[in-house]
Amino acid sequence: MPLTNFPGGITSMGAPVVGGLGVGNVYFVIKTAEAFYGEFDRERNTTYADGSRSIHTTIQSALDATVECRNDYVIVFPSDSDYDLTAALTMSKKSVHLVCPAGFGYERGATNACRIEQTTASTAIIAVSDSAVEIAGFYLKPYIGQSHITLAATSYGLNIHHNTLVLKWTTSNSAAIAGTDDAGAWGSIERNWFVSQAGNAQTCAAVVSIGASATGARVCHNELTIGDGNTATVGIQNLAVKGVTSFNIFSQSGGSGVSDGGTITKCIQVHASGAAIGNVGAVSTGKMLTGGTTLNSYAENYGGYIANVGTTNGSVEA
Repeated sequence: MPLTNFPGGITSMGAPVVGGLGVGNVYFVIKTAEAFYGEFDRERNTTYADGSRSIHTTIQSALDATVECRNDYVIVFPSDSDYDLTAALTMSKKSVHLVCPAGFGYERGATNACRIEQTTASTAIIAVSDSAVEIAGFYLKPYIGQSHITLAATSYGLNIHHNTLVLKWTTSNSAAIAGTDDAGAWGSIERNWFVSQAGNAQTCAAVVSIGASATGARVCHNELTIGDGNTATVGIQNLAVKGVTSFNIFSQSGGSGVSDGGTITKCIQVHASGAAIGNVGAVSTGKMLTGGTTLNSYAENYGGYIANVGTTNGSVEA
């Protein structure tokens, strides 16, 4: 995450500058068990003009205090223990930011500074139902077999970046990021790390799933690592019209012949009008791409073997 220099000698790395750049209210989430909570509460707790308080002890409470289109930020502080959930965090207001700046620093993924775990069956970690929201800097632990983030129809212009999404699979599994209808249109899912953590010899239809109604969706600069005998039938399924899937990295951890290896049947699936550009997969022959339009949808995608259908420099044409 690059440093940004603001007027007045203020330098920020991802965190908003209060009162400038059009930032609305800033809400802080801190567990009362943290050693610095009392001091922070005394020095930084503010009552805004709308009556809301700046410091909260749960993430949902802070999200509830935000106002649509005010460009509010919810900043979650690190913790030694997980932020355990019993219901999905709901992001139902446009242009709200949910971030953990302490999780930034990796090119792809987040540190485990802030771990959010869903403890309730059949429940996602975050449910997005409005547009232009941001989710960044989190280590997300789903209930086994469930999605990390669900995207409802009409959730446009999303910015989901720099998160680590650990995959916990069982006999029936949902996509880690699962879009419905138009969900994800005109937005980006970028610089996240999806990595196997729990489950053995299980299968998931797609790790990221974006539907054909999500015009212009981008899924770029992510990393997918599948191991532990598990199989991702598709890594990134971006079926959006005019969708772009670019510069992603795929690993099947040595493949099914290795004790900790996994299988990716197809790394990327795109719409006939979609594009896949600059993706790299440490996968065997024929596993990089499916869908698209021959001679139009693909440029500089590389699998683990040069001996594939395509040009002699190893770039794969599905």
